[in-house]
Amino acid sequence: MRVIYFFGLLLSLSVLSGCADRIDIEDISLGLMIGIDLDEDENLVVTSSSPVFDKEAKDKEENTIVKAVTIRESVEQLDATITALTRRGKVQVILIGKRVVQHKRWFRVMDTMYRDGKNTTVSRAILVDGPVSEIAMSVPKDKPRLPLYLLKLVDTAHERNITVKTTLQELHRQFTEKGTTPFMTEMKKDGLIKVTGTALLDHMGKYKLTLDINETKLLKILQDEKGGVFSFTLKLPQQPDEGLSQENKASFYPTFIHVKTKTSYIDNHFKFNIRVKMGIVMTERLFTFDVEKNAPELEKQIEEELQKQAQHLIKKTQGAKIDPIGYGLHARAYEYEHWKEVKENWGEAFSKAEVNVKMKIKIQAMGSNR
Repeated sequence: MRVIYFFGLLLSLSVLSGCADRIDIEDISLGLMIGIDLDEDENLVVTSSSPVFDKEAKDKEENTIVKAVTIRESVEQLDATITALTRRGKVQVILIGKRVVQHKRWFRVMDTMYRDGKNTTVSRAILVDGPVSEIAMSVPKDKPRLPLYLLKLVDTAHERNITVKTTLQELHRQFTEKGTTPFMTEMKKDGLIKVTGTALLDHMGKYKLTLDINETKLLKILQDEKGGVFSFTLKLPQQPDEGLSQENKASFYPTFIHVKTKTSYIDNHFKFNIRVKMGIVMTERLFTFDVEKNAPELEKQIEEELQKQAQHLIKKTQGAKIDPIGYGLHARAYEYEHWKEVKENWGEAFSKAEVNVKMKIKIQAMGSNR
């Protein structure tokens, strides 16, 4: 009986996983950030940032730049220059230079990030206005490690709705979805590293234009993205602008946002009627106005200014033949027979569409200062 017991114990131990493939953390280059750029000769330049775990090392961050034909090949190039095995399963951010996205079909370069199961697809994709190395080789003072700092910077800006948050997984969806066009966070280094807004691409992946932080807020509202915190400061032309500062400025934040889009197909083109209802709380008013008695008048002025800005944003995207808002999704859902005729060239079809935005504002609070 005892022999049978020990035999069963040995059999159970034989199927347990071992540690034959164990690697000490000191022997791993754990990439937290990847930079992808082109040099003046259009050669692919890949930057990697990894923490250093060696106790004797003075610098706790290892930044390396190599030239390679593909991103996968860059791993071998990096392994030839550092004393550790490169691993990319924990990459937090991927910096992509504007020189890269000015080429059509550049997205093919990212193939290994999706094909190799050892990579992660939750990394934040960021377009860099300028050389990637200016940011990737930075050593911010009194900040966390650069990759973690950039991750937090993007996520905080997204929470404030001044940029989007595009992961590699989301970027892949945008490139394969015919009803919308890709977009990602844009940042630059101008003394400090800062988020500048949202970069918009066409269906081929080519860079088209940048939305500033105020335009990004309207983009996210029209996309019906209600998360995070919105804050608006508008210049109202019907108010006086004399004084120390422009006194025709008013600031507010929404307490609720409802977006309704009606889709139709009339006279050989698509038509979208968007109605946005918004309750707001006033946080600043630099001009004299009796809001309590004349609230409808001020509401109308805010409606007109927001409508003008929203229409300008839409015209801007139509002129570039892109659809980051995703009206192609509405066209497919409600006018499929017409949509399938233009789905392979939706950007062109959307540029000819009629899009009307109607804002409805309700002031719900005006603050303690009357």
